[in-house]
Amino acid sequence: MSDLKEEEEDSKRLFFGAQTLAPWPKDYPPARMIPEETRHLTLAFLGQNPFSKFKTILPSIPRPSFAIGPAGIAKELIFLPKDKSRVVALSIDWLDANAKLNRYQKELSDWLQNQGYSLDKRPFFPHLTIARAPFDKKQWQEHFTPLPFFIKAIHLYQSLGKLQYQSLWECPLLLPFDELEHTADIAFLIRGNSVQELHQHAQLALAFKFPPMIKFYIPELQNSLEEIIISLNDMVARADTEFGCPFKAVSFHGNIKPDEHNILHWEMIVDV
Repeated sequence: MSDLKEEEEDSKRLFFGAQTLAPWPKDYPPARMIPEETRHLTLAFLGQNPFSKFKTILPSIPRPSFAIGPAGIAKELIFLPKDKSRVVALSIDWLDANAKLNRYQKELSDWLQNQGYSLDKRPFFPHLTIARAPFDKKQWQEHFTPLPFFIKAIHLYQSLGKLQYQSLWECPLLLPFDELEHTADIAFLIRGNSVQELHQHAQLALAFKFPPMIKFYIPELQNSLEEIIISLNDMVARADTEFGCPFKAVSFHGNIKPDEHNILHWEMIVDV
């Protein structure tokens, strides 16, 4: 009997998820909300399994090939499953054309199956769950606005029930940007693997500070810092013309610098 009890205590409901950050609205319609700090994109669901056994293979989990957390835009609200919806989720448009996280999901899933774990055979459908039933679809559709987001870390989660999740293992990622202290204006440290990715992440930073700006995301990426700043100021001007914007302009300031890992950095100053 004691051995059975120990097995039950060791058994955990496990899944891999990508922790997601976004400028979440504070006034969502009624529903059972997933806490902001554990909102995630599910990569692989393992179900009920003995954790002591899984711990032995944790050191060999494949790590992402990317250092900076992938970013994207949640442009559409979706309800799953379609016939009897129990979940409110956001569809995902990745900023990177190669969809790095989708490729990592495939690598992780292949590795888990090689370790003897059974996974869902359906094609990977990346989406970000934010709430569960009961909810009113019409209320949520009327409330929805697009959001920028990025992936902060990869986790092995334990589902504790009642929309509570505990991280049992974590692979942190560099953030696409950090907000910096600044005396009068707003400042960000923008990171990227290329000049074009700096342009993407600079737009993302502005939209995190003022989410309606994501409507004016510019997919035509620039190849020099001067061109990036001109493009960002065009984004600011368009937003200000349509509905008013808290930013005056992005300053012609700073230089693009690589760090010891060849990741590019740029300090973006925004006049307010």
